[in-house]
Amino acid sequence: MKKLLQQALEWKALLDSGQVLDQAEIARKNGLSRARVTQIMSLLRLAPEIQEHLLSVPETAHQPVITERVLRPITQIEDQKQQVEEVKRLLGQDS
Repeated sequence: MKKLLQQALEWKALLDSGQVLDQAEIARKNGLSRARVTQIMSLLRLAPEIQEHLLSVPETAHQPVITERVLRPITQIEDQKQQVEEVKRLLGQDS
């Protein structure tokens, strides 16, 4: 999960700097479908608090608690506070 978010941040930097034109170019250069690039880039719609948490989780050998697939619907929630509450619920940290 951490690696995917880091990848999305790298791709965003490439887009912002103009080094790549669009997500289609990223897909071609990385041998991915445009849909897959879009899925990964959608992680950037997560609240900053969630992104910070994901980036701070140490790499481990066991299955991550939160997967990209589980986060996909949360990326569609506009309200960042609601996103945070949903992630807390997933982690068993209901407030």
